Amino acid sequence: MIPKAPAVAAYPAVIVVHGGGWMGGSRKDYQGLQSLLANMGLASMSIDYRSAPLARFPAQIEDLKCAIRWLHQHASEHQIDPERIGGFGISAGAHLTALVALTSGKWNTVDRGNQSSDRLRCAVLHAPPLDFPDWWQTADPQITGTMSPRFMLNNLFGKDYSQAKNAYKEASPSTYAAQAQKEKTPPLLIVHGEQDVTVPIRASQAFVDQLIARGVSAELMRISDADHFGFGSQTRQAVEKIQIFFSQCLK
Repeated sequence: MIPKAPAVAAYPAVIVVHGGGWMGGSRKDYQGLQSLLANMGLASMSIDYRSAPLARFPAQIEDLKCAIRWLHQHASEHQIDPERIGGFGISAGAHLTALVALTSGKWNTVDRGNQSSDRLRCAVLHAPPLDFPDWWQTADPQITGTMSPRFMLNNLFGKDYSQAKNAYKEASPSTYAAQAQKEKTPPLLIVHGEQDVTVPIRASQAFVDQLIARGVSAELMRISDADHFGFGSQTRQAVEKIQIFFSQCLK
């Protein structure tokens, strides 16, 4: 989606990555968000990625990185500035976006002929799962069905944590935060509800603390009355925070 005004030769852009527990969701789910970004003067591209359980991890991160490289390669054709491409991930999509931010050069196995950059200038993460081993081991057994962390992770990997500990660790953004380099890690803004029982905010706080300790620009906006969906009573404040963040890092 391209902003209607003001008309410029090349817009900063945001790749929108949908949620859905890695099993569902669609690039069509966030047209409202894309309209909001357009009103901020930002172009946007919402993407799909292969879904579990038919496609196991790392198919999802491979697809996202492929999309980023494609947008870098074709930016000029779509009035986009390739030096100003950010990300906006929601839930499972936020997990994938966080991985992109921390693992440049890894998982670039789809479309090997495209050698364009897989990097983002900055990213907003809404309610991201960041530490799979911890998420599995501390999951509330009363949460069942498609919103159960263990159900989602079993579908994503085809195995539970005890059978695939290394895979769960490798897929966790928290694994890379302790070694993050300031010069190579883009600024990150996490927006997370304190009432989120699906993805507890604890991991987001630990993740941000690790990044800050490494000199990386990272911030957590805690929303006291929000659960896993939306921004609770602070929707206006969250939108303003996101707009300021993108205006600074994509300027």
